[in-house]
Amino acid sequence: MPPLRMAALDYSHGHQYSYTRAMLQLPMVEFVALADADPDRRGQAEALVRQFKAGVAICEDYHDLLAREDVEAVVICSPNADHHRMTLDAAQADKHVLCEKPLAITTAQAEEMIHVCEEEGVFLGTAYPCRFAPVIWEMKHRVEAGEIGQILSLSATNHLCSMLSGWFVEPERSGGGCIRDHIVYALDLCRWFSGREPVEVYAEAATLARPELAVEDVGMLVITFEGGLIGTIDPSWNRPPNWTRWGDVTLRILGTEGVIEGDITAQAISCTTDTTRWLSYGEIMDYYLLKNFAESVLAGRPPLVTGWDGRMGVATIEAAYESIRTHRPMPIAG
Repeated sequence: MPPLRMAALDYSHGHQYSYTRAMLQLPMVEFVALADADPDRRGQAEALVRQFKAGVAICEDYHDLLAREDVEAVVICSPNADHHRMTLDAAQADKHVLCEKPLAITTAQAEEMIHVCEEEGVFLGTAYPCRFAPVIWEMKHRVEAGEIGQILSLSATNHLCSMLSGWFVEPERSGGGCIRDHIVYALDLCRWFSGREPVEVYAEAATLARPELAVEDVGMLVITFEGGLIGTIDPSWNRPPNWTRWGDVTLRILGTEGVIEGDITAQAISCTTDTTRWLSYGEIMDYYLLKNFAESVLAGRPPLVTGWDGRMGVATIEAAYESIRTHRPMPIAG
C-alpha cells in the first residue's frame, strides 16, 4: 500500500513541529508540503524538514498547498478561530483533516466541519494525543480488566505555566483562555475511560495568575456524565514560570475496588488496590496520534479520535462559559 501523502497547514500552534517530526518519521506517511504565512515560522519549519528530507514544497499561502494534487491529508495548527474556515477549505479541496484542539469556537462550527467533511467524503480527526500516551493505554487496559472495579468518579488536570502570549491570550483569535484551551484533553480522557457523554457542567473561572490578561487563567469544572457519574477538571494556567515542568496532564479514577492515577508528563502510573504499584513509561504520543490517523485513512476507516470527539469538547466549553457567566450548572448539548 502506498503511503499517505500529508502536509502541515500553519505552525501558529507549536504542536505542529512535533506533528511534522512524526510525519517525517512514519513509514506509512510521505510528508510532501507545508504552509505558513509567517516567514519566521515557515523558516523554522523548513529547517526542521531539511533534517529529514529534501523536495518538500514550501508554501506561503495555504490555498496553494490545498491546490496541490500530491497532498491527500493535512494537519491544521492555526489559531483556534481559523480552524473552522481552514477545515472547510481543506475538505472542499478533497483533503482529509487532522485538526488541532479545540476543534472550533462554537458547537455549530464544529458540527458544520463534521457535516462538510462527511459530504466531501474525507475523514476529520481531532488532535487529542493524550489518548495515545503509553501511560494512558496502560491505565485503560487495567480499568477495562476490572482492576479497580466500577468507576465511581474521575478527576483530571491539564495545568500550564503562566507564560502564554501571542494569539493564545487574544480572545478574538483564541476564543478564550484556559477553559477554551485546556479542558478538552481532560474531558476526552474522562469520556473515553467512562464510555459516557457529559450532560451538565458547573464551572468557575477568573484571571488571577496574570491579572493583565484579557482571558481567564484559572478555572475549575464539575461535570455530570450520563448515569450521574461525576468528574472534575482543573485546566489552569497558574503554575509558576520556574516550575519543573511545562505543565501536566493527569487523570485519577476512583473505583469500587481501588484507585488508579496516571501522569502523562511524569510518565508514570500509580495503582492502589490491595497493593500499591508505581509504573513508568517512555512515550511519544504525537507519533502514535499521527500513526493512527494515517493508518485509519489508508484503511478507509475513521481515526480513533473523530470530529465528534472534538465537537463534544467544544460543546462542553460553550456550556462551561455560560455556567461561569450565570454561576449556575448548564446542560451540555449532546
